[in-house]
Amino acid sequence: MTVTTPDSAVDLFKTLDELDVPRGYRAEILREAEITVSPPPIGKHQRNVKDLDRQIVPHLPEGYDTEVHLEIRMHHILKSTMPDLFVAPEPVLDVEDYFVSPEDVILAAEVVSRSNAANDRVEKLGIYAAAAIPLYLLIDPLKASTTIYSTPEDGEYTESVTAPFGKSVEIPEPFGFELDTSRFRTY
Repeated sequence: MTVTTPDSAVDLFKTLDELDVPRGYRAEILREAEITVSPPPIGKHQRNVKDLDRQIVPHLPEGYDTEVHLEIRMHHILKSTMPDLFVAPEPVLDVEDYFVSPEDVILAAEVVSRSNAANDRVEKLGIYAAAAIPLYLLIDPLKASTTIYSTPEDGEYTESVTAPFGKSVEIPEPFGFELDTSRFRTY
């Protein structure tokens, strides 16, 4: 196991900031002292993200919005992710930078990709829980299932509900609605 010192953490974030990744690719810090670069998602993946966005927007808490391009930078745990979608207060999203801090993020959502399924199912599950993001929504087209994780404590989510595509999933407060998974596409 490599121990990251504050100086090397600064260097890692600086390297991340200076990377010239091809259009559509995502660069993230998911593992200690390592930058992960993922290829652009396929069309079905993006349709799932769009369907999620359409469903969640009418249930957003007052003053919150969805975001699909900004990074969540978690300096305190030396991680950085670019979720497929996340929800935060509008003023937090109105930044002159390309990242936000996790303190204001109330939901992070990922659609599993064929090329990096473990990143969404395992790595990001642990990262979002460690960052105390209240809700993590995982849409898994490979397993045709949707899982909502909630109540992060001591770096782990203590509650989760999984449903197959076609069955609804209750998205808890502050959203409070049934997510229709029947429109999600498998691949």
